[in-house]
Amino acid sequence: MATIRKRGGAYQIRVSCGYDMNNKQVIRTKTWKPKDSMTAKQIEKELNRQAVMFEEACMNGLITTSVKFSEFVMQWKEEYAIHHFKRSTMDTMTKALKRIDTELGHMRLDKINTRTIKNLIQSLLNGTKEHKPLGAKSVKNYISFISSVFDYAVHLEMISRNPCDNARLPSAKRAVRDMYTLEEAQLFIDTLTAKAPILYQCYFLLAIFSGFRRGELCGLTWDNVDFENHTITVEKALSHITNLGDILETPKTVNSYRSLELSDEIFDYLKKLQSFYESESLRLGTQWNETDFVFKRADGNAIAITAPNEWLHRFCEQEGLKYVVPHSFRHLNASIMINNGANVKTVQACLGHSAASTTLDIYAHAFLKSQAVASKTVASCFKLA
Repeated sequence: MATIRKRGGAYQIRVSCGYDMNNKQVIRTKTWKPKDSMTAKQIEKELNRQAVMFEEACMNGLITTSVKFSEFVMQWKEEYAIHHFKRSTMDTMTKALKRIDTELGHMRLDKINTRTIKNLIQSLLNGTKEHKPLGAKSVKNYISFISSVFDYAVHLEMISRNPCDNARLPSAKRAVRDMYTLEEAQLFIDTLTAKAPILYQCYFLLAIFSGFRRGELCGLTWDNVDFENHTITVEKALSHITNLGDILETPKTVNSYRSLELSDEIFDYLKKLQSFYESESLRLGTQWNETDFVFKRADGNAIAITAPNEWLHRFCEQEGLKYVVPHSFRHLNASIMINNGANVKTVQACLGHSAASTTLDIYAHAFLKSQAVASKTVASCFKLA
């Protein structure tokens, strides 16, 4: 029940909102001052109305001046985030929010506004004594994470608007990823198939021929491999979670669930890999852990998600090959498809992008080059005087 006190020419409305974590009573107050032209009866009527409105706002959580950002983040995690985000996403968010907490954690939710977010963006871009500067893409991700926190606060009517909504984010230029030319890729394949262990022959041939993400490759199990129809299905991915290690999760997006038909040669190599595992199982006996993963460690368990890149770096250095990160094989796969006339929807489906706009954004240059070649093909069919 709201209580009202007259203080000079104004009135103070007080509402008890229970007790905080330290068992201290939480009191919310609001000051209302009547207009000079109002009669005593009008003042009484409006004052009661203001008291009822303020009490309802407090009870519904709209007035939350004492809730700090760091406290609400914990509530957001428990009530919303763990039910709506994958563990890998939560892991990334938690790391980002640790840094953001140093800047916003002590602030009350109702005191964080667009200017606060603007200052945060600048701090993330410029860096601090404790933290290095972040690139534009990372800053966008950080603001996206805290925007989810504020969206939930708005949903609970704890604040009236999300302060991230009007924030101007830095424009991020997509980095041009270094990747093999066709000649370099062929040299890599020749060297790989001649000198690499069968495990990594299969891994990197599949990376080039399928364009699968590293987590999708590491998460493949033999039930995803259809030797009869020569298709491989992506339905899970391996992710690394802090304090938990590598775990299987759903793929990155809904569109990441996909099946690709691949060449006979790829399946020939996969059969060799199966035979290798059979011989290793017999050789190691009880030391071999029988799992269904396509790519395994020496003991039979799933390969670590970082292991292929570490091996690739050593292999390229040892053989005098140009080193590129494994993800660039995905870009090589896409570029070859585009250069050979595949349309954006086909490339999107093969790569498992959530939208065609993502495919166009990443491979805009390749599509423009392909279109230019197509235009020249049309021009070559005609003669102009």
